[in-house]
Amino acid sequence: MHALDEIAGMPASPTEMGFPHEAVRFTTDDGVTLDGWLIPAARETRAAVILLHGFSWHRLPWLSFFVPWLRQRYHVLQFDFRGHGASDRALITLGTAERRDVAAAVRLLEGRGLGPIALYGISMGGATAIIAAPELPVAAVVADAAYADIRHPIANRMREQRLPLPGLGSRLIIAGAALRARTRLISPIDRVAGIAPRGLLLIAPRRDQLISWRQSVRLYESAGDPKELYVVDGAEHGEARAVGGEAYERRVLAFLKRYLEPDTSRAQVKERTGSRL
Repeated sequence: MHALDEIAGMPASPTEMGFPHEAVRFTTDDGVTLDGWLIPAARETRAAVILLHGFSWHRLPWLSFFVPWLRQRYHVLQFDFRGHGASDRALITLGTAERRDVAAAVRLLEGRGLGPIALYGISMGGATAIIAAPELPVAAVVADAAYADIRHPIANRMREQRLPLPGLGSRLIIAGAALRARTRLISPIDRVAGIAPRGLLLIAPRRDQLISWRQSVRLYESAGDPKELYVVDGAEHGEARAVGGEAYERRVLAFLKRYLEPDTSRAQVKERTGSRL
């Protein structure tokens, strides 16, 4: 996995971006210690967003691309998943064990008196948010480029590398990982219906070759209300924010505001429509 200092030219901490922060280390219920940053909001609020990175990476890229505009409204907790970055070494299961990481992050924020809380993940982070959310006291989930079926990105990676029988190979890889982890690996499609009545925003990069945008469509069709699907034309895997730019940020922030600032949203609706009481 990538170490935290491997990306040349990218800020290595919130301090380098001028953001106050607290370095945090917290432990999951199965004994894995995770490393992260709690970055306070630039305004008075208790609402918070947990930002979840993708497979084989760590939190640094998302520090530059997502934290600056998220922290304008919300506290942001970033951490490295187990087996990634500065967190403890552990088996990687593409969401099944990692949901324990998300649960520990939620407990950390609740212990600080923060909430409501949203989960916001990209790629594996988005899939893990979907798997974890039904069991957690969170208000909303944003999943960008998430897979519905855990075998899907593995098979596509095998095709990219011109390996034979990607369909069978992906099943064998998942079976081997499940055997090592001593548990059945969960696909987000099996959990997404349980997110309701929490809010769900699915973001689908249209040109994604690793995780087809149709995986987000499958998740959307299986999810309960309230739910939204946002397809970003011209974006490849992990590029939805870069391609969507300010329109992407506005869409995400508007969604988060509905679920993390419900009193504000209701007041604005009442102001526009007039009280019926």
